Amino acid sequence: MKKFLIYFSIAFPILYFSNILGLRGANKKVKTKVQLVKESLEKAGYEVNWVVISEKRSKFFNRLLPNSAKKSHHLNGDAIDVYVFDIDGDDKFTQNDLDIVKKHNRKVERRNPELRGAFGTYTSKTFAKHMIHFDTRGYSTTYNH
Repeated sequence: MKKFLIYFSIAFPILYFSNILGLRGANKKVKTKVQLVKESLEKAGYEVNWVVISEKRSKFFNRLLPNSAKKSHHLNGDAIDVYVFDIDGDDKFTQNDLDIVKKHNRKVERRNPELRGAFGTYTSKTFAKHMIHFDTRGYSTTYNH
């Protein structure tokens, strides 16, 4: 119950504001990719504790975000960011959680080459270090901010 309350206290404001700011509306291709990564993780026995925090963005909102690319894949709905709480079941967020998701992202891209794209992580700030960026730009790449 404690774990649920912690996740809820973080996830609710994220979901609430992402809906208000119009951060929904990713295209089917990237939604499929994220769903397949999630299914791959679950099939391997992991409990996927993440929440989608960003999909399609307006130019206005994108400009408000520090370090956001001017030609962000979010502008066309080709990207999804998730906020990760825990993947490996140790009740905390660690590099291991990122490594596990990255491995399953690669697996999905190998099986579905049309879903190739970026796997980005943000490790520079406390809040952002829990975020993972997925997109379907057509070629596989990784980055870390």
